[in-house]
Amino acid sequence: MNQTSSSFKTIHTFVVPENHTPTRLDNFVHRHFSLYSRTFIQNLIQQGFITLNKKKTKSSILVKAHDVITITIPEEEPAFITQPTPEQKNALEQLNIKILYRDEHFAVLDKPPFLMVHRPSTKNKEITLVDWLVNSMKEIAIIGHPSRPGIVHRLDKDTSGLLIVARSPIGQNILSNLFKHRGIKKTYLAIVQGHPDKEGTIDAPIGRNPIVRNQMTINGIEARPAITHYKVLRYFENSALLEVSPVTGRTHQIRVHLKALGHPIIGDEVYGSKSPLIKRHALHAHTLTFNFNGKNFFFESPLPPDMVALIEKLSSEKK
Repeated sequence: MNQTSSSFKTIHTFVVPENHTPTRLDNFVHRHFSLYSRTFIQNLIQQGFITLNKKKTKSSILVKAHDVITITIPEEEPAFITQPTPEQKNALEQLNIKILYRDEHFAVLDKPPFLMVHRPSTKNKEITLVDWLVNSMKEIAIIGHPSRPGIVHRLDKDTSGLLIVARSPIGQNILSNLFKHRGIKKTYLAIVQGHPDKEGTIDAPIGRNPIVRNQMTINGIEARPAITHYKVLRYFENSALLEVSPVTGRTHQIRVHLKALGHPIIGDEVYGSKSPLIKRHALHAHTLTFNFNGKNFFFESPLPPDMVALIEKLSSEKK
């Protein structure tokens, strides 16, 4: 791949390899530029910023071996608040984000629920974790992708718990490689409907749902291998508390796999149903274990109050 830069754009040009299976253009580009949303890529195609064999085309056209794809990415406005208004400053100060660890290369945070990690586009004005980051640790603004600086992995908006962010180019590189090569072990706590087996493994590829575009599904579009281990920590009358260990890191992986198992997460309105007992899906990033530059790290985040309250309610049910 060749890349040239100017003050206003970045251009990527590459040739599709010999053994490539025909794939939609938007899916092919998204696979190689996964930090950009599929909608952003489709907009670039529609505007002619992505061409196939030097011709403007459609998102649905199939990319074949030896095709030449040229991607022109216009300069992006920062997708985060750089100079908050008094109201935004107050909102940022009110966010309940705990810093569990910080050094010159990375930080580990405890993210509250109902907070997006980064906004999907500049049109979205909701306060995000990235807004808080660049106003709390200003050096992060130039680390990594310009619209999501410091971010090396993500949690869904309503998922609470542990998140690692990079604070230096060295940290960004090391952490990205650790995630890529599965060098970071994560466990989650989930409260699900029904009684799954005491323990098990879900091995089922995940791709985008061809009908409902904001959902992922088993064997969906461009499905990729996905493996999740789980074990039951406690049974309630009609539900269970699980410890979940994802081996891979696909979008919505735990939520999709538990739905496929027949035991969706309580409160998950996308993959299950709304619950009167909790205002979001009951999923929490509980532990992180990894080795950074020869030093072992382990972090743990206790269950947040709403999941503790949910367990208390479920415990009071008759068995």
